[in-house]
Amino acid sequence: MGKIADALEKAGKEQVPIRHERDIKPVCQDRIDSGTDFQAKEEAVSETKALQGPVDPKLVVFRDPFSPASEHFKMLRSQILYPKDGKRRRLILVTSAMEGAGKTTVACNLSVSIAQSVDPYVLLIDADIRRSSVCSMLGLEPAEGLSEYLQRNANLSKYLIRTPMTKLTVLPAGRSVTNPAELLTSAKMRHLFEEARERYSDRFIIVDSPPVNLAAETLSLSQNVDAVVFVVRYGFTDKDLIEEAITKVGEDKILGIVFNCFESPPGRYSYYKKRYPYYSSKS
Repeated sequence: MGKIADALEKAGKEQVPIRHERDIKPVCQDRIDSGTDFQAKEEAVSETKALQGPVDPKLVVFRDPFSPASEHFKMLRSQILYPKDGKRRRLILVTSAMEGAGKTTVACNLSVSIAQSVDPYVLLIDADIRRSSVCSMLGLEPAEGLSEYLQRNANLSKYLIRTPMTKLTVLPAGRSVTNPAELLTSAKMRHLFEEARERYSDRFIIVDSPPVNLAAETLSLSQNVDAVVFVVRYGFTDKDLIEEAITKVGEDKILGIVFNCFESPPGRYSYYKKRYPYYSSKS
């Protein structure tokens, strides 16, 4: 496995909990009006309503943008915005080997971090129709989304939600269905990726997908994106399962590995002198 295998050796066996101490205030959402051009319609808001819940404490780049954890997401963001090889990867899938690794946490934090930068816009797609959690993490009400779009003839703009961050738009997973694999491997899903990638040169598309080893559709999704960010929960997921999942996706497709709940060695980041809830490791 080369560099990836070396990186996985750092995962170890000890699990470090994430600590959150501050309360989060609820935010508001704007529902995008329907129309033929969903980018133009993102500028027109038809309805504003209060949310039922607050932003999840694990959305650290929102609640505490100057924290060490947020800095790690900025490092990951920089790898995406300014790649060393010069290849711009704008359609990025975030996944893991098994559930519980924190892939949605990483997908949401990465999306918000990119949206906080100066120029890029972000479309965050919740493609985990089986067990969606993007809306709850962002403090958004559950809404129709990807599953409805893939089954109907309506414009995509009908299902987009603009968050309080004007450069971050969300496509919720929508209602759970009995055939998620069939929907997510359909020609319409591939067309959605193609349209989002080709039509809007200033937009990054982050896709939160089901775990590789638990859902058949993830392999299909991974072959239709520019790159994959793989999430490993430190001391939690079996190394063999991780290597199996990476082999399925293809090592060349992996942009990097994010170690979630990783405790950085004190000597390496002595400036902060505290635990880091997240650590990003380039593959």
